[in-house]
Amino acid sequence: MSQRLSKKDYALWIISVIAMFFIFEALGNFGNLTALSSASPISLAEKSLFKITYIAAGGVFAIFMGSLIFLSLRFRERSEVSVQRKIDYSAISLATLIVTGIILVWFSLPYLSPNIPLVLQFNSGILISMAMFLLFALTIVLYKEYYKD
Repeated sequence: MSQRLSKKDYALWIISVIAMFFIFEALGNFGNLTALSSASPISLAEKSLFKITYIAAGGVFAIFMGSLIFLSLRFRERSEVSVQRKIDYSAISLATLIVTGIILVWFSLPYLSPNIPLVLQFNSGILISMAMFLLFALTIVLYKEYYKD
């Protein structure tokens, strides 16, 4: 990739700056303050000063953000594309985490009632511990998959 900018690059930079300027101005209603709707001379002077300041701030914002967007897209690092199929563990883990969470909530409900026998509380405690162990094992597997040493 060439490090020199062509005429096309300069045109794209100017387009990005102009686009950022119009987006900024449109979001701020082009500096028109509706809060100063009275027709007193002081509020009209403040309204015109705010409009000038807002347009100037829009220019500074547009140059900065337009340049930032253009430069980050123009000089991004391009990597070699490998066509290696990886297993998406996030979809598997999300379903497992949801099921584990439902099991944890379901089996911890008996602890909220004092009238439940101790045997049921003990069994649900064992099941909750097993669900937490499953969550721990799943976390380790995902960590080892995404952060290989």
